[in-house]
Amino acid sequence: MKKIIILNGSRRKNGNTTKFINCIINKLPKNKYEVEWIFPQDYNIMPCTGCNLCFTKIKCILNDDIELLQNKILNSDLFIAASPVYIHYMTADLKRILDRISWWTHTYRLQGKPVIIISTCSSNGFDTVLTSLSNIITFMGGNVVATSNASELPNQINNNSWLDEVSLEISKRIEYYINIPCKSNKFIEKYFSNMKILMLKRNEFYNSTKEYKEDRELTYWKETGMLYSDSFENYLKLKYKKEEV
Repeated sequence: MKKIIILNGSRRKNGNTTKFINCIINKLPKNKYEVEWIFPQDYNIMPCTGCNLCFTKIKCILNDDIELLQNKILNSDLFIAASPVYIHYMTADLKRILDRISWWTHTYRLQGKPVIIISTCSSNGFDTVLTSLSNIITFMGGNVVATSNASELPNQINNNSWLDEVSLEISKRIEYYINIPCKSNKFIEKYFSNMKILMLKRNEFYNSTKEYKEDRELTYWKETGMLYSDSFENYLKLKYKKEEV
């Protein structure tokens, strides 16, 4: 059974963001997918201290639930990230989680996983969360396959016709992308090429000096094989070909 993880940054568990996501999930075939909701307030997530040790060590030095959330996201087949608009941005709860997994933005840790981005707002900020969150997910290697905002003004969140139409389209994309191998896109490829240059320079530097320090990011690029691939798409194709054998 395919697994869908929903990370909802809202503290209102029965609010507009949940309502919008439920409209999407309810359009999926029953008993075909395992769906798990994550609300940040249900977990102990400490603020990032900015020590940068997450870039060099296997585990964060903070003793909380961040590793549990990481594993839930990584073990899913499709990831839904959602937030209401707070001052033209995502909620502090959601941002705190993203801060704690910041090393993913240099390592493509989502590995082409399909991701849906959802936001809700009152009367403005229609795309502020969608744009910022989509960029972050792309930097993490997530393949953003659908984004949508539902507002109160103009009336969308309480407009059943609008909700049905948009939710149906997103549910169709979920059905398609969750059942195929993870993919890249042009936005991921652009970032991948830039990051690969940086990683190659790091590797060259460490090979030419005795002052080597532990570099978790470079190690991950080597161990996965990304460092030796000419594109992220070709890397993913080789990765899933090996898994099929």
